[in-house]
Amino acid sequence: MAYDLRIWSKPIPSESYVIGGDPAEGLEHGDDSVLEVLSGSTGEQVAELQGKVDPFTFGELAAMLGTYYNNALIGIENNKDGGANRVLHEMGYTNIYFEQKDMGEPYDKHTIKLGINTNIRNRHRLISQARRWMEDRSAIPVSKHLVGQFETFVLRSTKFEAIPGGHDDLVMAWVIAIEMLRVHLVMDEAKHTELKPLWNGVEVSDGFGDEFDAEPTNIIDKHVEQARRKELDERPDYAATVEAMV
Repeated sequence: MAYDLRIWSKPIPSESYVIGGDPAEGLEHGDDSVLEVLSGSTGEQVAELQGKVDPFTFGELAAMLGTYYNNALIGIENNKDGGANRVLHEMGYTNIYFEQKDMGEPYDKHTIKLGINTNIRNRHRLISQARRWMEDRSAIPVSKHLVGQFETFVLRSTKFEAIPGGHDDLVMAWVIAIEMLRVHLVMDEAKHTELKPLWNGVEVSDGFGDEFDAEPTNIIDKHVEQARRKELDERPDYAATVEAMV
């Protein structure tokens, strides 16, 4: 087992981070296993792990790197991860990306699968997204090794991949890391967005505490409310009687 860990920026205590992972089998002449770490606020690449690492060790390294970077959101490709996601989960790491699949059964039954699946349906979208985010500097690569793989990552037939004899493991981990960044930003926005209740289709403002004592809006409710108030005026014990019944 041999790998390189390149760190350009150490974790900032108040900062959030995301990690994309592309696992391999760890064979001497095979692809490398890769982890790419991005800042959750700037999109800048802060660290990169690359090497001949078996899936189980890869899961352990992902857990350690994620913990180091403030419990980063980790998304590891699960197409053939060899158990990396399971190891990550079994180690007690909590911030793991997972996908839900609708089984088409009653009661909204879903299956949950750890990690992210890249396939013919989403691969093009993920790669196009990564390209756009780099063009507008929403994601900023730093690694010369990663940039080197960009130069040999091309569209061949109908699929983006490395040219014959090349490798795209760094690129795919980077693409997944950018998807994790998108997920993080969506989750962060939802966390800080205050959802206010609606009353008759209108957003209720702060301090609206007596909404159920408001004037009725349709003619039938108005008549019912008028009758209730008249009964209260004529019979002081009416409210207590109704309360007792309830």
